Amino acid sequence: MENNQPQAPEQGAQEAQDIITRAKANSKLILGLSIFILVVIAAILIWFFVAKSGSAKADEAIGRADVAQNDSVALVLYKEAATHGYKSGNRAKMEVAIRLYQEGNYEEALSYLKDTSADDHIAAAGVYTLMGDCYVNLKQYPEALKAYDKAVSKADKNPSIVPIVLIKEANVYRAEKNYEGEYNALKTIVDEYPQFIQQSQTDIRKYYERAKAAAGK
Repeated sequence: MENNQPQAPEQGAQEAQDIITRAKANSKLILGLSIFILVVIAAILIWFFVAKSGSAKADEAIGRADVAQNDSVALVLYKEAATHGYKSGNRAKMEVAIRLYQEGNYEEALSYLKDTSADDHIAAAGVYTLMGDCYVNLKQYPEALKAYDKAVSKADKNPSIVPIVLIKEANVYRAEKNYEGEYNALKTIVDEYPQFIQQSQTDIRKYYERAKAAAGK
């Protein structure tokens, strides 16, 4: 992967600063976890503050995991909570997947993501985005693109999410030397999300022009 890929701006919610701090970006990944986490945080906050319900046993299990001070202990507790189902169990599966992703256990993370049920569109977009990131690290690029496409569809033109996923898609296309695909992904951002470009800390148009030239447009 190239290191000069565009980066999305830092937009994390204040409540999730501790998550962002622990989610250090790995420079070898297609796009840092710090960018992915922006999507996931939205999903987690929805589950935790709005839809945290189900059986008392499931809520109690995830509550113990939430307050665990040790990451390895938290992972064990989230895995336990994930077995209970309900909305709390689904959030626990996402928490497990995030931690497994950070550890580089992409196959296992995918197994939890595939078993996660997310009724909310934003939460579903977060699930598919992390799926795509896992597939990228496994070098399964066609599967990654399918996951990112589903994330874009679930996000339903959300201006805070869709451009981030499209940047990820553009990076995959460029890695495959599919400059037409890269161009189309970045063109969507340029045409439909101008505010994102204005707020971005990186000159996305520069990468758009690069892709345009490579695609012969």
